[in-house]
Amino acid sequence: MRKKQFSPLQINEFVEDTFHLPMHEQNYYELVYIRSGKGTHVINKFELDYTHGDVFLVSPADKHYFKIEERTHFLFILFTDTYFLQHRRHQKRYDWIMELMNDKGLKEGKLLMGEHYRLIYSHIMEAVRLYSNATVNRSSPGLFDLLIAIFSLYKEISETQRQSSAQEGPIDRSILVYIHQHIFRPEDLQVKKLSQQFNISPSYFGIYFKKNFGTSLRAYINTYRIELIENRLKSSAYTLKQIAAELGFIDESHLSHFYKRVKGYSPLAYRRNVTQSPLP
Repeated sequence: MRKKQFSPLQINEFVEDTFHLPMHEQNYYELVYIRSGKGTHVINKFELDYTHGDVFLVSPADKHYFKIEERTHFLFILFTDTYFLQHRRHQKRYDWIMELMNDKGLKEGKLLMGEHYRLIYSHIMEAVRLYSNATVNRSSPGLFDLLIAIFSLYKEISETQRQSSAQEGPIDRSILVYIHQHIFRPEDLQVKKLSQQFNISPSYFGIYFKKNFGTSLRAYINTYRIELIENRLKSSAYTLKQIAAELGFIDESHLSHFYKRVKGYSPLAYRRNVTQSPLP
């Protein structure tokens, strides 16, 4: 089932005991805020528990729905890829918002927020609700700025979450964010490409990375790839062939060899251990 939207921006809220849609995808972008309630957000075969204050991003071609355990108040902010490109001066904002929305790795786990961030989000979301309930023009500069704040906060939290072991510094943070955003395209993580992206000499890049992050570039990439592989092995919805294709391995054998070399045992053994089910 695919939901369609023709308005550049739409804000909806629902209070439900059972989610009103089955598993579905759409042709627009979506930010979902949990105002109250608890349950499970199922997205692209991953199941993420949700509770009050959680935020989820959904993009076109993502398949998702909500399994509600406790009556839930949802706030949905739906937008097309043109909404944040209203003027030429918004190009940079548009670029990083689209990077967030299309970052597959971010959607495999929850955004980890402390009470401080949850409180900030709650105030911003309430302001968005007030705008929506007052039927304010969707091109309102005030509403636009609130939505920018919502995504800026998401970006700040996700980047901090990803660079917990890194030294402070904008270029350091940018390198980790780039790796996470391009982990599904191994060709984009070659030293030559990274060096061009961050204007660091190829011969020095490895030294720079280890100095700032305490591990080698290859070890960091491999650790994150293992994390993504194991996320998928926990779900019976993924076959080894599908995992290999998604993460850029030549075939299942290539993936199995890589995994066993790093972990010391096969992906089959890992799946059996966490699910007690054979690998499809």
